Amino acid sequence: MELILSIVLVIVVAKLLSEPLRRAGIHSIVGDIVAGLLLGPTVLGLVYPTTGLKALADFSLIILMLYTGLNSNLRVLSEHKAKIVLTGISGAFFTFIIVFIAAYFYGFSLFTALFIAIALSNTATETVAAMIERSGRRLSATIQNILVGASFVDDVLAIYLITLLRTLPMGSFNIAELTVITAKIALFMIIVLYFSKILVERYSSWILRLFSDPARMTMTTVLLAFILALTARLVGLNEVIGAYLGGLAVSRLKNTRDPTLLGIIRISELADELRVMLEGIFTTIFFAYVGLNYNPTTAPSPILILLFIALALIGKFIGCSLPLLLMKTPKHEAVIIGVGMGGRGALESAIILYAQQYGLIGPTEYATILTVMLGTAIITPILFSLTLKKYEKKLA
Repeated sequence: MELILSIVLVIVVAKLLSEPLRRAGIHSIVGDIVAGLLLGPTVLGLVYPTTGLKALADFSLIILMLYTGLNSNLRVLSEHKAKIVLTGISGAFFTFIIVFIAAYFYGFSLFTALFIAIALSNTATETVAAMIERSGRRLSATIQNILVGASFVDDVLAIYLITLLRTLPMGSFNIAELTVITAKIALFMIIVLYFSKILVERYSSWILRLFSDPARMTMTTVLLAFILALTARLVGLNEVIGAYLGGLAVSRLKNTRDPTLLGIIRISELADELRVMLEGIFTTIFFAYVGLNYNPTTAPSPILILLFIALALIGKFIGCSLPLLLMKTPKHEAVIIGVGMGGRGALESAIILYAQQYGLIGPTEYATILTVMLGTAIITPILFSLTLKKYEKKLA
């Protein structure tokens, strides 16, 4: 009864908070996390991060990673490959460097400074997608593809970092161990993507017949995600990489040579089904659980929060826009992309949640990173909208 009441409270409060945020162009996950903060030990003390909620949050994360993979488009990478890869990696690397330097000289230990820099170096695909959707038809296909593709590159980096967390609780950065786990991740990804490519190329018609029924399509895809998540766990990796690759494997149907466009239609239907499930309950529970784990006894320094927010946004702006300018990208496009890559969200939440559970960071670091993540998720859509207005004539 207590679990049911907690779920009802979380969903009701999260939806009440998320709707006005959504209208303002801010992703609903901000409302979900704030709902957890309000209902949890931080403010009202009505809901606590119990074992039951943790189990639901873990399940929700698997579905979220499946959805993220399903909405990834490998074809986008081939259209502007150099710009996308360089933008994604450069933005993450530059942000990592300046945040790490600031955290280390502020007084954090070497390990903690490294972790904070890692957690704040990613871009949230869901925030990017929401901003693109809200922009309507003002953005060119090139800008959209680079934004989506670069955030996809960041997602892969974040998935890799989450998976590495399974080795870090052993104590420290062991180069040999990190090399082995990196090789395992790469091998696991190559095997899954290679066999999914073969299956889709040779048996696409059979797969589409299997997906002819919406219920069967959803059940099969979710089952595949959990099988790959379990496989990843059995070989010593993190479950999220298996779920993500499950979605990525199914998304290959969008790229089949099918004159009837059945592959694209079916995947779109599946994505809509999962989106309803996620927005209705699963992402709300996961992000509210992230908020519930905010320790009320640890108040992050306001100066530190503002510093990290500024560095997180500046790092992405310079790291993403500079290489684009060097590759002769029009200035307005480089600026728009640099601003748009500033938001954080789902995977960053997963990183800090895992890190806290494994004892890699304490309550203060958790609260600090979570607050910075919320700040960038709120500020980035506002800056993005102002940037679009500034370059409205050039985008026409």
